[in-house]
Amino acid sequence: SGTFGLQSTRTDNPSVLGFLDTNDALGYTASVTWRQVFTPRFFGNTTYQYSRMSSRVTPFFQNRQNVSGDAGIGGNLQDARDWGPPTLTFASGITPLTDAGASFTRNQTSALSYSIFWGRGRHNVEAGIEYRRQEFNTLAQQDARGTFTFTGATTANDFAGFLLGVPDTSSIAYGNADKYFRASTYNSYLNDDWRVSPELTINAGIRWEYGSPITEIYNRLVNLDIAPGFSAASPVVATSPTGSVTGQRYPTSLLNPDRTGIEPRVGLSWRPIAGSSMVIRAGYGVYYNTSVYQNIAMQMAQQSPLSTSLSVANSVATPLSLANGFVTSSAITPTLFAVDPNFRVGYAQNWQMSVQRDLPGAMVMTATYLGIKGTRGIQEFLPNTYPTPAMNPCALCPSGFVYLASNGNSTREAGQIQLRRRLHNGFTATVQYTYSKAIDDVSALGGSATVATVQTAGPQAASATPGAAASTGSPSRPPTIAQNWLDLDAERGLSNFDQRHLLNVQAQYTTGMGIRGGTLLSGWRGALFKEWTVTSVISAGSGFPLTPVYLAAVPGTGVTGSIRPDYTGASLYSAPSGTFLNPAAYNAPPAGQWGNAGRNSIIGPGQFTLSGSLSRTFRLSDRFNLDARVDATNLLNHVTYPSWNTIINNPAQFGLPSSANPMRSLQTTIRVRF
Repeated sequence: SGTFGLQSTRTDNPSVLGFLDTNDALGYTASVTWRQVFTPRFFGNTTYQYSRMSSRVTPFFQNRQNVSGDAGIGGNLQDARDWGPPTLTFASGITPLTDAGASFTRNQTSALSYSIFWGRGRHNVEAGIEYRRQEFNTLAQQDARGTFTFTGATTANDFAGFLLGVPDTSSIAYGNADKYFRASTYNSYLNDDWRVSPELTINAGIRWEYGSPITEIYNRLVNLDIAPGFSAASPVVATSPTGSVTGQRYPTSLLNPDRTGIEPRVGLSWRPIAGSSMVIRAGYGVYYNTSVYQNIAMQMAQQSPLSTSLSVANSVATPLSLANGFVTSSAITPTLFAVDPNFRVGYAQNWQMSVQRDLPGAMVMTATYLGIKGTRGIQEFLPNTYPTPAMNPCALCPSGFVYLASNGNSTREAGQIQLRRRLHNGFTATVQYTYSKAIDDVSALGGSATVATVQTAGPQAASATPGAAASTGSPSRPPTIAQNWLDLDAERGLSNFDQRHLLNVQAQYTTGMGIRGGTLLSGWRGALFKEWTVTSVISAGSGFPLTPVYLAAVPGTGVTGSIRPDYTGASLYSAPSGTFLNPAAYNAPPAGQWGNAGRNSIIGPGQFTLSGSLSRTFRLSDRFNLDARVDATNLLNHVTYPSWNTIINNPAQFGLPSSANPMRSLQTTIRVRF
């Protein structure tokens, strides 16, 4: 047997400033499977899969206008492909000037797997192995036009700094545009679905996963060789080690592999009282984040000496202007990114338990407890940096580079109560309330991950970001850099995706079902009325955590955004009229000290959305069906905000919404099936 799929998408992305970027993507997948049946309950599958996805991002200014060149800005890349303005960021909350970067990616994966199924008595045993080869081919610059940040540190006002052409920090990264990353993943599993008795089923298994660190076929990767205590650092460019037998030279990743991905998993379903509707389910599983290496390799490939990479603060030694903000000099040290060569792959331990029972009126109630413990989370910090004018105990020690390690951890615990009405007379509905709390001290957990429920060890088991458990609507944020590299425990706080309260309501009704619902209607009335399905989804929850920021450059670097203010003790939410947060709750950190405000110590605005759909299938003939569907997101066009401005440098903007959630959107789909 075999499958083939093709997908082509064209997307326009207009910015608030009117820049229209386009994204063209083309992807296809194919697979072929050979099944060999030894006995009716013993067979094996050999499968080969291939997928390829290409995507091209075309910025608004590409081949249109050389804004940087016309403005006399030097030092950034001014090829026609990367034309456009540099990114301008303001501490006061003024909308940044930014545009997407040009990119062309071509990723492909080949996978070969073999699995067997053996049913014997009360046991259904599955086992399998898989090899997967991944290629990530990218033609893109990290920050070709550069970034200027205006904090007001030099001119006392950020916008005045822009008008005077005096930025407070500048950063840029370009060169080595074409990158050809390669990686291999391996996995094997053994799983037993054991029907112990009519009241008890146990599903137990073990899985091993290994994802190799990513290499670049031309060895264009750079890391830092770090001396103990960060007392010295020097760039190390990847070289090709020689094979001991064949003499062939291979690319290297500069990272030591982590092959400890053993993942035990067990789940059970138990009916404690025979004949009762009560069912208890429980499970435990371990999941490794084998996809962690891709972003790391991208940063290792886009830095000096393979490319131009700078991050500089305005100072007497390095005076900045819009004209020369990206021009290198002997006083400027190239910015580098470093990762612990013994970086370990993070993993999450997931456990859950639920009790389900039927209630009168076709109702089902389920109470669930979920827990997640993440280990070896990513942490990023700036070695040898101290608050001004604190004395640096090692003035000659290297600084200005970001160091990435895997020493973070996270936890999430949640309780859920769900009430569901089974489909009856065309109507079904579910109401679910979740109370949860998530804490971590990591830099890149973010809202990109999803709840990883306990699964079997079979071929569909997925990797999970350590400790991740994002709720619907969780904001996606870039990795955060720790404020104090000597006190990473101070970064421990609420996770970005922590949402204390969440209520979900889903309802569906299909017309013409049940006597009272019109099932006896006939003729043209019946043909017009029956088989319409109306669905609605309501999601309401508390806000997500936000971090107060004192936007200034970390001394000795051009990095902004990691310094936090001092909490004054004033009520944060007793805000002046027209705002949501009290600016008097924070002050700039005292001289020579880091701010004491906690990471993610502000709770953002509450979230609400109502979505719905209307659909019907028209039977054109015995072989042809026509599906018509209309989907609406934010059906009421109700304005909600994802976050507030939490930069304290401008009290007039602090506590105001920084953006709005998407407005109402409608999508119509017509599909013919035959």
